[in-house]
Amino acid sequence: MEHKAQDFVEQAKNVNVGDVAERVNDIGERVESGLNSATQELKSRMKRFPVSESTIPDAFSGMPKMISPRVHAWLDVAVTGYFLVLGTIFRTRGSKRAATAAFINAGMVAGVSLLTDYKGTGEKPISFKLHGTLDAVQAATAALGPVLHGFADEAESAFFYGQAANEVAVIASTDWDRNTLDEAFRRAA
Repeated sequence: MEHKAQDFVEQAKNVNVGDVAERVNDIGERVESGLNSATQELKSRMKRFPVSESTIPDAFSGMPKMISPRVHAWLDVAVTGYFLVLGTIFRTRGSKRAATAAFINAGMVAGVSLLTDYKGTGEKPISFKLHGTLDAVQAATAALGPVLHGFADEAESAFFYGQAANEVAVIASTDWDRNTLDEAFRRAA
């Protein structure tokens, strides 16, 4: 064992730090180039994919619309609280992976909500209709959380699957065009 350690020390003495740094830099440049190419390819494919901010909300246009933008905003507060409470409970019970997934979902809902223009005034960067599409992303994140964080076969996963299904029902029942119409009526008055 001691002989192997001495061989390693001798090899380490012969390493040229400049050569190592150059190799690491070269690898970094190749990785960056590959990522840039992949990003360009993804952007090119996305341009051909017919998706816009209204794709998801408009997919449910035939459903009864019982949820106004104001009610939807309060539901977003409730969902944020739901995931914060779940994360806290899971963390105190030692379910770190489930807690992480819950806190990620809470952050997503809170972040998008804080930036959403629920009133249709144009004062915030995310339109209410785009919010509907982002809600679908959040539902997918909730549904995939147990799989991605490795607790799909545990009891905690049911909370995520249930919330994902609930989110789809909320997306289908929200009147995504209402705040736009309210703003048009305010301007006309």
